[in-house]
Amino acid sequence: MPTSATSFSTSLILCSTSFLLGILFVNWTYDHKTLWTKDPVESSFENSRQHYALLATAPVIMLRVFHIVIGFALLGFVLKLYKPSESNKLFDGGSLVLFMAGLVTYLTNIRNGLVSILDGDWGEVDEKTGINVLAASEVIIAIALIGVLTLQVGQYYAERQDDLERENFDREEREVRQRAKQQPTTTATAARGEHESNKHGERKKTK
Repeated sequence: MPTSATSFSTSLILCSTSFLLGILFVNWTYDHKTLWTKDPVESSFENSRQHYALLATAPVIMLRVFHIVIGFALLGFVLKLYKPSESNKLFDGGSLVLFMAGLVTYLTNIRNGLVSILDGDWGEVDEKTGINVLAASEVIIAIALIGVLTLQVGQYYAERQDDLERENFDREEREVRQRAKQQPTTTATAARGEHESNKHGERKKTK
């Protein structure tokens, strides 16, 4: 049976995605001053560099928790796409594509950017450009994750509308059946009354 938008697997996807968005929101405190501010000052880049250096040297347990959360989201997608319905193929398939796009961006730009923060080697670009590339990559991930949440909410709304339409159809069908049952009884009563009226008329003529 296809998995609905109110299932436990949906909760895994929503909770994991919201957790990851919360991490990106914290980073946005620093990214905003370098990526979205006109003529950012040198101290903004230094603060951002120190922040990402702290993340790059965080305890291994924090990185494992982060990866476990990602795994929970992927598990939710696998459960929901097992024997999928048309709704699952559309909404969950699109959500999985967006989530994988964000994951690929993390595995390439973000991880490489954190390594560059530590060793100071930014390749063909300077440090400021590299920090802004890191910030822009997080914007891409955030957009992908917001898309995941939007599709999951859209699936809930679509299934809710289908349930309401099905309830209305069933109710109308029951009313039609009820009227169909009552109609023969009404016809028989009318026929009986007409028959009795004819008999009464014949008696009068006989008299």
